[in-house]
Amino acid sequence: MTLAPTLRATHAFEPSRLARDAAFPLRLQFSPSEIPGLAAGYRIDVKEQAAFAAGTRIRNGGCTRENLAPILTWKVSDRGRSRQQRNSDEEVADALRTALLATTPRVAVSVLTGLSGVAVPVASAILAVIRPDQYAVIDPRGLKALGWGPLEIGAKASLPLDLYLHYLAFCRDLSRSCGITLQDLDRALWEWTKVADLRPGLLPGLLPGPLPSLLHGREENHAPR
Repeated sequence: MTLAPTLRATHAFEPSRLARDAAFPLRLQFSPSEIPGLAAGYRIDVKEQAAFAAGTRIRNGGCTRENLAPILTWKVSDRGRSRQQRNSDEEVADALRTALLATTPRVAVSVLTGLSGVAVPVASAILAVIRPDQYAVIDPRGLKALGWGPLEIGAKASLPLDLYLHYLAFCRDLSRSCGITLQDLDRALWEWTKVADLRPGLLPGLLPGPLPSLLHGREENHAPR
């Protein structure tokens, strides 16, 4: 069977610096030349539009619960959002302000995960809508497009901060190498996996995942994009 060109697994991009990290090996599963077309095929829904509008307001100083809410509506289940009600308005505002001013991704993510009900994937989504030129969302689709097998982020699974930092560094390197934005790369990864999910057996050579050592603690349920 002949694969569609946009789905051909070429493994074409693998920066040696990151490939040496055996703990979190990542490898693009399709040709970088397909990224613009995949990104163009991504459909932005109303929830995502509202989330990015809220991110702009936060970036401009509106560090409030009201502005955080549309982002959580986009990325978190109803049950997950209820846990975030445990955070006071002051805690939410302080976390958003500190993350906005953070000079490293580690600090920004760590501050946000200090909020009740916010783990690494949700923190990555918050940062990605506030500063889309600097951050990418980590989720099962993105990981799958970079060589990981199915990874369910549910009540019993959590992604470690170091995995996100490695994922982000890889995505930044790839976006610079290809001359594209992080946001377009993020959307291309998501779109490729969505299409590939309709074609079982399309993804040869996926890394075995998740590794047992990467699953611990609790994590929010992600709503579909």
